[in-house]
Amino acid sequence: MKKYIIVFLFFCYGNIQAKEWRSLKCYKKETQLETLSASDWLKKDRTKNTIVWQKANAYNLSNNLPQEYETIKQRRDFYLWYSAEIAKKGHYVTWPTMAYYINKKLNLTNTFPFSLFVSKNIKQYAINGSEDVFNNCFVNLYALFKNNKPLTKIETQNWDEHILYMEQYKWLENIYKNMPERTLNTIERMAKRKCLYALVVPKEIKFKGDISKAESRYNYALNTLKVYCKKIYNLK
Repeated sequence: MKKYIIVFLFFCYGNIQAKEWRSLKCYKKETQLETLSASDWLKKDRTKNTIVWQKANAYNLSNNLPQEYETIKQRRDFYLWYSAEIAKKGHYVTWPTMAYYINKKLNLTNTFPFSLFVSKNIKQYAINGSEDVFNNCFVNLYALFKNNKPLTKIETQNWDEHILYMEQYKWLENIYKNMPERTLNTIERMAKRKCLYALVVPKEIKFKGDISKAESRYNYALNTLKVYCKKIYNLK
């Protein structure tokens, strides 16, 4: 019995800083509160896309709280929610769906059996990249979220191009610039579908160019990945 109590407490206290809680029981025990705060949710809320998850996303977005999302999976599912919400407002930008797709792929680095073929170094860069982009894009996402006037075709194109530029030239540049050459070469091999990496990277989005160059990454995202995501997710 003592063993089970210790395990239970571990899961509860392991969530001290978390905004996603394993259960309401853990949340109540840790916070001494009966109901979740506006910024919090349970894991099942996220996986089932409940109203609690949706309201927490809207609250966190409105209050610029990207740090509430602590894992690639949480950010992935936020992008999925966000894409659906802005579509309801008549905004048909593509980048949020691209971000969802990329985070879906990044999450594979920690998912069996793919995790067996990925080094700890690569896994950490996946986490860092996901987090840096997410934290930096929140202001842009909120500005569009609160805009109830649908973007024109030109405005939609400009919005995607601007955030793609910021992503590759600003938010991710330091990560690539400071990355060890060996790690950079591995990431490029992954993007170019070398060997086993062809199993997880569709041939339609095979990377061409020098991945260390922001210009190459930007052109790839704009002309290859964007087109692919619009196709597979049936975006306007």
